[in-house]
Amino acid sequence: MIIMFNNIKKIIFPKEILKRTFDFLQSNGFNHNESHALLVGTITHEIFSISDVWFPKQIVSPISYEVSEEEESRINVELNKQKITTIAQIHTHPGNAFHSSTDDDWPSIALPGSLSIVIPDFGFIDIDDLDLWEVFQYDGKQWRHMSKDEVKQLFQI
Repeated sequence: MIIMFNNIKKIIFPKEILKRTFDFLQSNGFNHNESHALLVGTITHEIFSISDVWFPKQIVSPISYEVSEEEESRINVELNKQKITTIAQIHTHPGNAFHSSTDDDWPSIALPGSLSIVIPDFGFIDIDDLDLWEVFQYDGKQWRHMSKDEVKQLFQI
C-alpha cells in the first residue's frame, strides 16, 4: 500500500520531540555540520501524529549530509515492523534555509504530500518560531514551497 499525505490537515508535533530534534541538529551544528532527522508517526483521519524522531546514521559536513542506501533500507524495514511512517525529513543548512538541488534530487522521503523542512543556521534558532522554518511539500513531481501561513496552520506544537 502506498501512503499519500495530500489529505493531511494537521500535524501534531509534541514539544519534547521538537526539542530532541533540535538538540540533535544543534549537536552537529556546534561543529558547523549539517544534519538530518526523520519525523515518524501515524495517521488518523486527516491528522498526522509525530510519535518519534529518528536520527539515521549519516556522514555530515559543513555543506551536506549523506545517508547510505543500507541505512535507508534498514529504516524502511523498521518502519514497516512498527507500523509507522515518515511524514517529513528535517535538516539544517549553514546559513539561509532553502531547498537545494541536492534536496530536490535526493530526499529520504518523496511520497505525495510528504514534507522537507529546512532549518537555517545549523539549527541555532528559536525552535518555536515557525517563520524561520522553510517547508516544502512534494506533489509527486516536484517540491512546492509552503507559505508561512500554511506552515502555521499545518503544525500544532
